[in-house]
Amino acid sequence: MTKHADNQNLRVLVIDDNKAIHEDFRKILQAKDGEESFNQARASLFGDPSLSEVLVRFKVDCVDQGQAGLILVQKARSEGRPYAVAFVDMRMPPGWDGLETIEHLWKEDPELQVVICTAYSDQPWEEITKRIGRNDKLLILQKPFNSIEVLQLATALCRKWDLSHEVAGQLDELSRQVYKRTAELQGANEQLTQSNAALVRTVADLEVAQAEILRQNVELERLASRDPLTGCFNRRAFYVQFEKAFAESHEHDSELYCLMVDIDNFKRINDQFGHAVGDQAIQAVASCLSIGLRLTDTIGRYGGEEFCLMFPRTTLAEAPNLAERIRIQVETEAGNRVRTASRLVITVSCGVSSTAFGARTPLELIDQADKALYAAKEGGRNCVMALDSIIAGANASDQFEPQVKRITPRVSSPPASR
Repeated sequence: MTKHADNQNLRVLVIDDNKAIHEDFRKILQAKDGEESFNQARASLFGDPSLSEVLVRFKVDCVDQGQAGLILVQKARSEGRPYAVAFVDMRMPPGWDGLETIEHLWKEDPELQVVICTAYSDQPWEEITKRIGRNDKLLILQKPFNSIEVLQLATALCRKWDLSHEVAGQLDELSRQVYKRTAELQGANEQLTQSNAALVRTVADLEVAQAEILRQNVELERLASRDPLTGCFNRRAFYVQFEKAFAESHEHDSELYCLMVDIDNFKRINDQFGHAVGDQAIQAVASCLSIGLRLTDTIGRYGGEEFCLMFPRTTLAEAPNLAERIRIQVETEAGNRVRTASRLVITVSCGVSSTAFGARTPLELIDQADKALYAAKEGGRNCVMALDSIIAGANASDQFEPQVKRITPRVSSPPASR
């Protein structure tokens, strides 16, 4: 093959019982080099004089019966060299007629282009289409035919066959690429899904870890701020709360009361019953002090057997009475809470002070309450002493001297086993 024909399927099958027809097709479709009439016909067919310079030779096979044509089609397909076009005569006695032949050919090769060679009087077009159906691979060549018409049909149908296979190949390649890309996307999607699932698990694990860290931080903060024996605020944490309350009392011009509490004769409890009972006594007093508090009040263990309490937004009439109720609570219940020492009586001495007496700092307010506590110890213990007034001190170094008053009523005789 020459130029323009390298990759074309130019295989043509002629099925006609007339041997002369075979020769006609060979002359038209297998022109020899130098046959000017052939090239001129092609130039005239395509309207391009340059085509007369290009020689295309079709590969033409001829048989006289439909059965023989079917055998060639089967053989060609099995060898991978199918025919592009078949010219089929309508009448070919004694074998199959043209329509039956076409039916067999299309069963074997559905892509075969077929040209029916007929004089129209053989069989009407309506009957042809009714029998084998309408098909874009079926054309009719009316007898008698000329060489240009045959060449036109052969060239156009071979080109059509090539184009259809090119398109089919492109579609197959496109389908393959789509399938490949789809598989890649599915793989990527599965990987992304797995990554997302792993990320969700990681986030969940991080949230659990974060919650655990938060819980541990809260626990550490609690341990850092609480007295391990009583569960009350330790001295440092209590003072932080006390500073806030002191600042708020000045900001809102409200009174803040401070109560210092000390367990009476605590050394004697340790000496007589041991330090384990002493610890239980401290726990019992802390419990009694907490029972009498309001939600706004705060308690802290200030020293060994000493506690400090604050009462925000409390009036002058409320604070001393609240302190007295706490003292009574301890006296009546604390000893009973220490089960390892029978008939133990625990009492406390209390000192009360208020911002109303001019304390300029939290420590100064605590110091005033501590002085009132000292007065309660000096006054016989198991009582409440409240700051009553501030007077000028006797010494130059003491500008002010606190004056206290007793809140607890005096009794004729002190409680036993103190």
